[in-house]
Amino acid sequence: MDVSLIITRIIHILAGSFWIGAAIYLAVLLEPRIRSTSVDLERQLLNRTSKLNSVWITSAAVVTMFSGFALVSMTPGRSFSELGDTAWGMMILIGLVMSVTAFFISGAAGALTAKLRRGLDSGELDGQELAIIRGKLTLLGYLNAMLVIIAVSTMAAARYV
Repeated sequence: MDVSLIITRIIHILAGSFWIGAAIYLAVLLEPRIRSTSVDLERQLLNRTSKLNSVWITSAAVVTMFSGFALVSMTPGRSFSELGDTAWGMMILIGLVMSVTAFFISGAAGALTAKLRRGLDSGELDGQELAIIRGKLTLLGYLNAMLVIIAVSTMAAARYV
């Protein structure tokens, strides 16, 4: 029994579960509810949650990706040379690409959230500008959630191909 492999796999699964859960929760439940409130309440909620969400979700994503890289190198009979060459490698590669893409989309959403928060605080953004930013955030949130779902699905399926 390889204890380090088991611990790395547990870390990967826990961090990945948090990441995917947070992505879905934000996109499907929290963000739409925040957008349906008054501008003042939206500003207060964003000021209280957005930085904290960013730190936790980014940390979970980083831990998930690094532990995933470690798993590829630690798993007996598997290696990075298989990425794209075998059925397992293709599934892992797809999951890897989806994860990295989701990570950068999440970063873009974080930057837009910061812009929205600053605009709400200063009152400098008009209604149309706010609507455009909110629309982009909604799109990025759903895209991010879909990408992490695809990443988890392909990596879970890799075990059985």
